[in-house]
Amino acid sequence: MMRSTLKSVVVVSLLALATATACGGAPAGAAAPAPAGEHAKAATSTNVKEPGEAKIGDTTKCPVSGEEFVVDASSPKVEHEGKTYYMCCGGCKKKFEAEPAKYLKKS
Repeated sequence: MMRSTLKSVVVVSLLALATATACGGAPAGAAAPAPAGEHAKAATSTNVKEPGEAKIGDTTKCPVSGEEFVVDASSPKVEHEGKTYYMCCGGCKKKFEAEPAKYLKKS
């Protein structure tokens, strides 16, 4: 009985870990489905502002996931070296805050 409970805990833990890394954790070019409301509204504009140059209402790319989105007042943001970087979701904000240099090299 105890072994089956332990196996269940391990399986559930692995599934939770895989789900938690979807936002900004997917390999480049991989499309990871996002939970409803997790990501900002996807953009289809040809006038995309560089990360760190966008303002509210502009279309930009998330420096972590690379996803294009329209910046709004509720978009997660990080101030870094005098610039404001907007993220597509809170998960990407946490990753950027932990290692900004890693993600600024990509953009």
